[in-house]
Amino acid sequence: METQAEKPQVCTWFVVYCILMCIMYACVIALGFAYPKLAQLSGESDRIIEATFAGPIYSIFGVIFFFVYLVALFLKPTPGAWVYNLVLICLGMTSCCCLPITIPLLIFWIKPNTKAYFGRQ
Repeated sequence: METQAEKPQVCTWFVVYCILMCIMYACVIALGFAYPKLAQLSGESDRIIEATFAGPIYSIFGVIFFFVYLVALFLKPTPGAWVYNLVLICLGMTSCCCLPITIPLLIFWIKPNTKAYFGRQ
């Protein structure tokens, strides 16, 4: 019978990262709803037209990425979950403001003890 490796501390930090990303995307959703209303207050027709299209796009992408990061919080430690979480870390690296969090996460995520915990050899 195979014994599962001890849970690495990086897993806890990954959960914190996912929660922060969910909060950020919840703010993006709120921005998507508020942007058209705020643009109407400015009275500029160009800004109103832009906000009419950009607001729903922000909301749609906010909802998609909110649920992408939310799903990661409920995955069991399997080899597929390790890859899914790795993709989320790399996705966060596309934003400069997330680099101070994602670079250390990535360094510790690809270590052998984390891979062993998720059942990757």
